Amino acid sequence: MWKVLTGLVLVVLVVWRPSVATFGGAACGVWAVLALLQLGLLVGAGLFGVRVPLVEIGVGGEVRTWTRPHLRVVWRTIPLLFAVGLTSIKAPARRRLWLTGVTALLLTTAALVVAWLGALVWSDADQPFLRGFAVAGTAVLLNSLKPRRGAGTTSPGWFVFALPRVSGRTAAEFDATPLVNQVSDALGAGDLDRAEAIANDLVERHPTLLVALGAHLSVLTLRTKYGEALHLASGLIGRTDLEQRDMAFVLAQMASSTANAIEGGQLPLDVGLPAAKRAADGAMQFGYPRHRCAGTLAQLALIENDHAAALALATQARNTSESGLARADALATMARAQMAAGDNAAARATLVEAQELAGWMPRVAETTARLSIS
Repeated sequence: MWKVLTGLVLVVLVVWRPSVATFGGAACGVWAVLALLQLGLLVGAGLFGVRVPLVEIGVGGEVRTWTRPHLRVVWRTIPLLFAVGLTSIKAPARRRLWLTGVTALLLTTAALVVAWLGALVWSDADQPFLRGFAVAGTAVLLNSLKPRRGAGTTSPGWFVFALPRVSGRTAAEFDATPLVNQVSDALGAGDLDRAEAIANDLVERHPTLLVALGAHLSVLTLRTKYGEALHLASGLIGRTDLEQRDMAFVLAQMASSTANAIEGGQLPLDVGLPAAKRAADGAMQFGYPRHRCAGTLAQLALIENDHAAALALATQARNTSESGLARADALATMARAQMAAGDNAAARATLVEAQELAGWMPRVAETTARLSIS
């Protein structure tokens, strides 16, 4: 859809009194509307009790990150755009997310109405900048209205137009999200007993929901029960009720669980390594973003003794991590790669942040112990 809209915008701007100001306004319109959509999501989240666990400011490499309970803020090299993540912690989850999406679209639409009025109504003089702004901004808004939900992103239009119509397992997944986030909060605080109790209750209530099984799998992983986690993830592969997006997450989790099982000595290398690679490739083919697989790919590279690739991938995983635990895990892999390459000093520096974030995590604690011995 974005290709069609881009073509239409260019045609309109070329036919409708083109100028440098017109195309400058178009560029600003694209940037402003993308930002307004995200700002609207932030405003809606604040108004309707939706948590924002991640705010990314800019694109490119990481400049600085702030990790707090329930929130991670990342400042990147070129601070032109920003993006937010959403998750529900209060019922009714679907209604709160729908209202958040509506807020984003209404705020953006109001800004574009003002731009169109400024370009066509409020001034007798030609306003090429506002004209370009309004045309390009409207195209961005129309693109955001199309309901899209993949393994990487969800459009505001999906929240507004598709979410109210979901039913069955998909609706139940959303309704269970607040309880799932209680598991995540307990894990983030290092309270494994509480996390396990909530996860067990969640699975007992909803034994077929992916979010419930995913919460249980997270607990198993942080309990170092990698074999059980892999068995649970493998059992999901044969399900026939999963959509492409679901399979992307299932395969990504299977790849991660397999890598952990190999690393923890609970699965033979010759069996696990090919299986983990196939699962990671399958996840990406189903739309799972490659940068989200970077942590698993780094583990696999380390297992294969490719220290340079492991360090590069783990650094990418650190820079694109979406939670404190994910960042700590990536830092542990970085430190292991540095140790394997003979740079213990760099490994010690890397582990400082990992210990601050989650020193209790098994991979962080084990890596710290190895470094102390060496």
